Amino acid sequence: MFMYLSHPLDPKDVAWPGEPSIEVIRCTDINEETPFSSFISKVPNHFGTHMDAPRHFVKEGLSINDLPIEYFCHKNVALLEIPKGEAEGIIKEDLEHYADILSKVSFVLLRTGFEKYRVEKPEIYQNEGPYIAVNAGQYLSDNFPNLKGIGIDFLSIGSSSSRIPERENPKNCHQAILGFHTGRFTTVIEDMHLAELATGAKIKQFFNAPLRIIGLDSSQVTCIAEVE
Repeated sequence: MFMYLSHPLDPKDVAWPGEPSIEVIRCTDINEETPFSSFISKVPNHFGTHMDAPRHFVKEGLSINDLPIEYFCHKNVALLEIPKGEAEGIIKEDLEHYADILSKVSFVLLRTGFEKYRVEKPEIYQNEGPYIAVNAGQYLSDNFPNLKGIGIDFLSIGSSSSRIPERENPKNCHQAILGFHTGRFTTVIEDMHLAELATGAKIKQFFNAPLRIIGLDSSQVTCIAEVE
């Protein structure tokens, strides 16, 4: 069975506070004068389900179009359950329990359960989300060279909540996992749709196909998994 693990891009969905959402403009529709339908889409590249490549926070880092295709096609994938609530961080200790799994896969999905707020309470999803703690990002990038990326079911690597410690601010969290300090990095797909995956699901293969637009640091990805 194949299933989407990315959300459709919807102008009604929330973006990072202060950032724009997608804008869709109809150009033509089928009528007596025009035989075709067409649209223009204005798509901020960090809106919706998208992949952060190093260049997002690392000046000399790789952009999404520079990454080898192995970052987008995976046959060794794991789903890890790490429940988190408002303004709670995924920390190194949460991941150490799964070290054996992390050493064997090229992509891991981290399900916190926070996705439920995306529809139920979008203001909470936008402003009080979990985050990938600095020590967790460094742990992943320093210890698992075969791990190409992780996917998260919350808005961003960093949280905009005023309740998080200063050392865990969004800049520090992004820089830690994207290679700012060491050059070793793990890519991250933010704002994924993981709620419909069964607990313990065996993923046979996973694809996260990007929009290949020249010049972007990162881009939206369409995520498709084949699940047994």
